[in-house]
Amino acid sequence: MSKTDGAAVIEKGTDKYLAINSGLKNKSFLGVNTSKLQALPGLIIDNEGIRNWKLEGITEIEGITYHYGPFLEGKTLPDLEITPQLLLELTNALLIIKDNKFPVRQFSINSVFRANDGKILFFPPLLMDYLNSHRSGKDSLNMIDPWNNPKLGGNEGRSFTIAALAFKSITGEQPFNGETEEEIQKFIALKSYKSPLLFEPGLKKEIVDLIDLSFSGEATLSQWKELLSTWIRKGSENSSMSVLEKENITLLEAQKEKKRIRNRNIADFFHNNKNKLIIGLASVVLLAAVLQAPISKYLAPPITLGMSQREVIDLYYDCFRTMDTEILEDCITSKAGKGDINEISTIYVTSKVRSSYEGSSGLISPDQWIQEGKNPVAPGVNIWGITDLKIKRLTDDSFEAVYTKWQPTPSDDPEDITPRMPEGIEIKDVLHVSRINDAWMIDQLNRLY
Repeated sequence: MSKTDGAAVIEKGTDKYLAINSGLKNKSFLGVNTSKLQALPGLIIDNEGIRNWKLEGITEIEGITYHYGPFLEGKTLPDLEITPQLLLELTNALLIIKDNKFPVRQFSINSVFRANDGKILFFPPLLMDYLNSHRSGKDSLNMIDPWNNPKLGGNEGRSFTIAALAFKSITGEQPFNGETEEEIQKFIALKSYKSPLLFEPGLKKEIVDLIDLSFSGEATLSQWKELLSTWIRKGSENSSMSVLEKENITLLEAQKEKKRIRNRNIADFFHNNKNKLIIGLASVVLLAAVLQAPISKYLAPPITLGMSQREVIDLYYDCFRTMDTEILEDCITSKAGKGDINEISTIYVTSKVRSSYEGSSGLISPDQWIQEGKNPVAPGVNIWGITDLKIKRLTDDSFEAVYTKWQPTPSDDPEDITPRMPEGIEIKDVLHVSRINDAWMIDQLNRLY
C-alpha cells in the first residue's frame, strides 16, 4: 500500500484501488450506516464533463479504516504544489458542479484528488462530511477551517476557498491562522490577514483586489477563472515596477500590517478583559493606569472627539500638509477617503525612503515653493500639496471645499533634466459629515475637477 495525505493506493490480488484514508479506527464506524455514507458517489470532472466515482468497499489496514473505489493515479491537494494551473483546474471543476446536488458542507483540502491526467475528483460528500466532523482539532486547523467562511455559501463560499488557496500559492502561508477553530473564524469574520504585497510587492493589483473581494464575500468563480487564465499567460508580477517602487510598497504595507496587528490586539484586549472592564469604573481606572504607557496610544479616542463639523473638515485638509494618516483616518471613513489616504500614505512613504537613501525627501510644500518665487524645479524635486483652500457650508451636514492641488508635471522622457513647473489643478470637493461613534466624520466626498 502507498499513501498520500488523505488517500492511499491499495491492492487486492492483481487489482488496484484508490482508497480514502479515514484516519479513524474501525470502532469509529460501529453503529454507523456506512451504506448511507456511501450513498452519494464522488464526482470526477474533466473536459468531458462529470462522471460518478462509486465506492466499492471498506477495509482496515493497521487499525485504520479505508474506503476504496476505482483506481486513479494522483495526489490530494495537501501533497500538491498550489499553482495557478491547479487553481484554474479546481475553479473550472467547481463551476461545472455548481448547479448539481453535491452537498458538501465544508471544503477540506484532503477531499480533492487531482489525477495525473488532469482529472479532478471530489471524494463522496456524505462520507467526507462524516470524516471531517470526526477529525482531531489539529487536523481541522489545517484541512478545513482556513478554507471556509462559515457565513458564505455557494459561489461566494467557493470563491473564498479559491482566494485562500491563491493566497497560499503566493505567500506560502494560510491567510487565516489560529490555535483554535474559534480563533480562525474570528480572524475570518474580521478579515484580518496579511496583505500578499508583503510577500510579493510587485504583485498585480487585480490579484490583490480579487483576493480582498473574495474574503469579503463579493467575488465569483467566473472572476477567478478569468483572472487565473490571465495569471497563467502573463504572470503574477508587474514587470514594469522598479526596485524603488517595490521598496516603497513593502514599507507602506509593513506600516499597514503593524496597524492591523495593533487593531487586532486591541480587540483581543477588550474581548479577553470585558468582564473585568464592566465590574466598575474603579477597576477600569486602575487597569488604565497600569496599562497606560504601552497601550494609551491605541486606546485613545479619535482626535476628532469633541470637534465641530467645520473643525473636522479643517483638520482633514491639514493632513495634506502634515501627511499624518492616523489623524486623516479619524477624519474620514475609508470608503469616502480611500484615494486620499492611499495617496498621502504613498507620498509619505516615498519621502521617507528617499530620505534614507539620499538624505533628502525631495518633497517641497507648495506654500514654500510659492514663497520662494514659483520657479521651475529640477526633476526629482516634488511640489505636492494644496493651496488657496476655501471652505463653506452648504447645508447642516454638507460643505464645499475649493482649492488648488499641486503635483509634479509628468514627463514622457525620464532622461529629460530640464527644470519644469509643477501642475496646479483646481478642485472642488463636496463633503458630507455624519456622527459616527460620538464624533463627526466625513462619510461622503464628491470630487470635481
